[in-house]
Amino acid sequence: MSSSAITLPRALRVLLPIALAAALTACDKAPTAASVAPALDPAHPVTLVVGVPRNFGYLSTLWARDVQTPGVKIEYKYFPNFVDMLTAFNGGQLDITEIGDVGAAQSFAASKGKVQVVAVTQPNPGNTGLLVAKDSPTQKFADLKGKQLLFLKSTNTYLGVKHLIADAGLTEADFKYVELAGPAAVKAFQTGQVEGYLTIDPNMADIVEKTGARLISDGNDQRIQNLYPYVAQKKVIEEKHAAVAAFVQVLADTIAWAQAHPDEQARILAPKIQFSESAIRTTFGRAAKGLQPVDAAFLKAQQANFDELLAAGVLKQPVAASELYLTDFVGDITPSSAAAN
Repeated sequence: MSSSAITLPRALRVLLPIALAAALTACDKAPTAASVAPALDPAHPVTLVVGVPRNFGYLSTLWARDVQTPGVKIEYKYFPNFVDMLTAFNGGQLDITEIGDVGAAQSFAASKGKVQVVAVTQPNPGNTGLLVAKDSPTQKFADLKGKQLLFLKSTNTYLGVKHLIADAGLTEADFKYVELAGPAAVKAFQTGQVEGYLTIDPNMADIVEKTGARLISDGNDQRIQNLYPYVAQKKVIEEKHAAVAAFVQVLADTIAWAQAHPDEQARILAPKIQFSESAIRTTFGRAAKGLQPVDAAFLKAQQANFDELLAAGVLKQPVAASELYLTDFVGDITPSSAAAN
């Protein structure tokens, strides 16, 4: 041994490896909403500006209830038009909003990693599907061969269509794609300009209710999960970390509340988003029942999904699921006692 070597007391030689192992284990464990230091002062609340879409998941319910939490002032901004909301979010006018899983990956890539997911729902395969007119002779997907399919190729719906085509033993050349969104898409379907319309709730439930359209395939058949991520700008996550953690908690609580109070949710939400109470009950009756823990298994599955989206041309560049989905807030998020109120 060199004369300059330091000989540690035996007790330290025994304890040091144990302490080091414990420290490394702690580093390996991702922080959760519960472990984030509160750092919130109710007397001086942190403001979070939340963009509320007409479609998708539960933000409209938070808005309808004006959900707040101590130390945070949540300002809700409603957008009937999704493109307007996305523009506001990309322009830094919104701190948090709710989009589709493909949209989250696209925003992450376009922003060079400056947009990340702070929470994500469990799968919503029942909230997306393929509609045909009430009097259509179509009984199954293969019957639409040679017909027009209305959907947006920039969404996870395209993967669903590709899966349906493969399962039916057909090719994309057997169909004609029409890309429209919003009222123009609804009108094209209702006037018979297209035979098959792939859409999401509550629009899907609303069309079935109003026109008698038939749902012949949903996300389960199409083998897509249809997740709804909650995205925030990286700067917001860093500067308002505790406020974001508190928001994720009340989001989890609100989802639990909605599942326990479907009639009340429908009653307060219907006048806000202009869908019928029955369409809203149908929507959330087949929607996600909670937030999705972001763990290794989830990230592996999402990476496979992103790779498939890249191969299909929906994503224009690779996206790492582990960089998009944060574990800070939903490692083990569960509803609190407040969910019962």
